[in-house]
Amino acid sequence: MSTALALRPAGMGTADGDGPARRAVARWAWRLFRHEWRQQLLVLSLLTVAVAASILGAAIGTNTPPPANAGFGTANHLITLPGSDRHLTADIAALKAHFGTVDVIENASLATGTVQGAQLRSQDPSGPYEHPMLALVSGRYPSGAGEVAMTSQLASTFSLRIGGVWQQGGHSRRVVGLVENPQNLLDNFVLVAPGELTAPSEVTVLFDATPASAAAYTFPNSATPQIPQPNQGLSPAVVVGAFAIFGLIFIALVATAGFTVMAQRRLRALGILSSLGATDRNVGLVMIANGAVVGTVAALIGAVLGFAAWIAYAPHIAASAHHRVVWTNLPWWLIAAAMALAVMTATLAARHPARAVARIPVVAALSGRPVPPKAVHRSAVPAIVLLAAGPVLLASSGGLGSDSGKDLLFLLGGMVATAAGVLLLAPLAIAVLAVIANRTPIAVRLALRDLARYRARSGAALAAASFAVLLAMLTVLLATGRYADAVDYVGPNLPANQFVVYTPGNAPGSSIASSAGDQSPAVLHSRAIAIAASLGSHDVLPLEGSNAVLAQDTNGRMHGGNGQLYIATPALLRHYGIDPRAISPATVLITSRQGLAGTPGLELVYGLGGAATGPLTVKNPKIQFFSKLPTDTTDPNLLVTTNAAHRLRLPVSPGGWLIQTARPLTSPQINAARQLAAAVGVTIETKSETPTLDELRNWAAAAGILLALGVLAMTIGLIRSEATPDLRSLTASGANSRIRRAITGTTGAALGLLAALLGTGAAYLATAAFFRNQLSERMSHVPVLDLLLILVGIPLAAAAGSWLFGGRQPPVIARQPLE
Repeated sequence: MSTALALRPAGMGTADGDGPARRAVARWAWRLFRHEWRQQLLVLSLLTVAVAASILGAAIGTNTPPPANAGFGTANHLITLPGSDRHLTADIAALKAHFGTVDVIENASLATGTVQGAQLRSQDPSGPYEHPMLALVSGRYPSGAGEVAMTSQLASTFSLRIGGVWQQGGHSRRVVGLVENPQNLLDNFVLVAPGELTAPSEVTVLFDATPASAAAYTFPNSATPQIPQPNQGLSPAVVVGAFAIFGLIFIALVATAGFTVMAQRRLRALGILSSLGATDRNVGLVMIANGAVVGTVAALIGAVLGFAAWIAYAPHIAASAHHRVVWTNLPWWLIAAAMALAVMTATLAARHPARAVARIPVVAALSGRPVPPKAVHRSAVPAIVLLAAGPVLLASSGGLGSDSGKDLLFLLGGMVATAAGVLLLAPLAIAVLAVIANRTPIAVRLALRDLARYRARSGAALAAASFAVLLAMLTVLLATGRYADAVDYVGPNLPANQFVVYTPGNAPGSSIASSAGDQSPAVLHSRAIAIAASLGSHDVLPLEGSNAVLAQDTNGRMHGGNGQLYIATPALLRHYGIDPRAISPATVLITSRQGLAGTPGLELVYGLGGAATGPLTVKNPKIQFFSKLPTDTTDPNLLVTTNAAHRLRLPVSPGGWLIQTARPLTSPQINAARQLAAAVGVTIETKSETPTLDELRNWAAAAGILLALGVLAMTIGLIRSEATPDLRSLTASGANSRIRRAITGTTGAALGLLAALLGTGAAYLATAAFFRNQLSERMSHVPVLDLLLILVGIPLAAAAGSWLFGGRQPPVIARQPLE
């Protein structure tokens, strides 16, 4: 009888009977899904969220970059001419004669009190090429000399509404409308009627031209033609697609564990199906069809949720993308691919347990014994290969700031290979536990052997948890490395109780000229003190500019150099409690940036305004570290010593004033300070929304820990539910709740520790390869707290949670129900 049952009948897979058999099995799989959807709710939910997130992420990623024609309207060429050109009218007439229709936009700089500045603009709303760059929000366009329209930001800055009167330069103009540049919502401007701007500082001419006609025309020496430039590197849709694949890899691992448990629960039913004459293909089709049903349902529900979320969010994306968005602008190919990948993920995740149960003899299937795990060497060899290839690809990438598509492909390929290596290494880590279990107490031994015994699902779940830790630690380490770049310095700009008042033309990225530009330093200083006094502060620190920048020569490419340096004046040193005698006479720079001293390839670049000799450099300047200096990016954290300034003959000039208040600045205070700064012709900078490094690292670590613990909770529940007969036997033989808690707690602790070690180790390996040329600078700041939270917190939390919920006694000793 056993022999007969152990062999499946031959000849049941013929062409005549295979089609009806497949249809019958598929119908059974659909009925099982309808009856057991609660048991598959986790996989269904994860796939649904993945599809919805992919659609929403693809929509956001595609619509976040500015349009390729931003600044060009509907034209394909533009040139910018200086407003002071004596031949401006003749140049515009020549362009019109050669190219036909042209569109002229005139601009003059306008001081607003903010570092962003604004423009006074003459632009024809009915111009042939300007429609995408000018839109009316409310009111109407100006039509006469005494009328203007302005952007909402400027109206708020000047405390004006439609119908109000704007005073500027001795002129009074009535605000008749609110306008915007749909292609660039950060474009702040006041619009006047065409021809009302008598002294523009620059003129932009839009026109259409063929390559031949542009090449045949001799443009003025003061201007060169420009054409719309496509975005460099990989498109946002490709990046979103890569992250969607990462997420689906994670979900596939969880789904594999879930479908393996479902296969084990249905094992006896599948055995009966085999005994009735079903072929291996028919038996496997039960699970595969079930996976396809789960994937299809999840893809449809996820698509509905994703589109609904995007339609609801599309009107609000302009606040972060800084341009207007049409919700129908979607990468439809990526959306279709995400839905297809969801179905494929569930189907492939079900295929592995399907093939395993199809090979089980009928008697073994009817007994309900678990599927024997595969030999670990099958996954260990490709895991080692991938863990070697991943860091090599990362080491070949161009780094965080690269805009090369090839470098980005290397970066994504390295991350995928490293992650895949960790996933394939998980079964080997589980197998090692079985070896360790031989010399442990009975409760620990049973738990570790159960992990090895049910390696088909515990290995997949461990891989998923390790993947979550890997992503979290990669985020932590890459953020740490980025913030550790002492040359291209990033981070929060100022504390909440500080702001900087800049002299005209000295604000970051600003070239605004205003009526204050010809005023004496004493007058500007008195105005800065008046702004501080209006906020109740008398803590005003003058900042002297040096007209120099610090850059790094990396393989012939200059890096950094994004801001001029201040002078270490006696007043500044006294403000921060630094003794001038502690500064060596040979020192060129003093700083609070960790790791800057000793960085190779540093160059102090000065003489930037000298047309005769050009920029001058000091290679590898001597740098001293002082921890008393501030560390925020706008604060004076990198200073040129007075000795070096005299020795190099740097042109020292007033750069601004650092003002500190007793309490954090409120929004009304900031707005009042901006309006006062605009009235006196200076600009201010206040705290931005840039997060601190600790905030980034802690959020990433917390997200990884929660995700890993969620996977571990599901895994422990699956494994312990499969081991319920063993627990009943232990209970019947006298095992108390302490033993049961010890078994479950050991399971959680072991999986948590392995996940933390595998994910963290792979993250460090990948990051070390990525920052291979700057390991000492980028990886010297070890995230101790985050490492402790992951390496210690995950195992402890998993063990504690398992211990608390693992002491429940099985209700009765009974055989496994047939489902």
